[in-house]
Amino acid sequence: MQSTATLRLAHLSLGVNDLDAAERFYGELLGLPTQRVEEHIEIRRPDFLLVLCLRPPSDRAKFHFGFRVETFDDVDAWAERLRGGGAEIISGPSSEGALRQLYFLDPDGYEVEIYAEKR
Repeated sequence: MQSTATLRLAHLSLGVNDLDAAERFYGELLGLPTQRVEEHIEIRRPDFLLVLCLRPPSDRAKFHFGFRVETFDDVDAWAERLRGGGAEIISGPSSEGALRQLYFLDPDGYEVEIYAEKR
């Protein structure tokens, strides 16, 4: 049996209600590189692909995803930017041990986390 240690999450596809709103949120507010491809939006990172498809989400409560940043101050700066952009902050920023976290909702109600770890 192959070891699971070689598996790395590399792709996530999210159903969204409004592609334009998702593109503004992820592209303009979060500053991620968005690209329209046929009927979806791709956000490509060196080791990860996020695909936003026009498909209403269901049962979001069991799911969230996170973006890691370098420092605790970066988490705080993101909180300020998100508040200024009208995002709904649901928790934080707050620290627990070597971790600082911020949770907020995207336009479709997905829970998104921005976090930093002290090394």
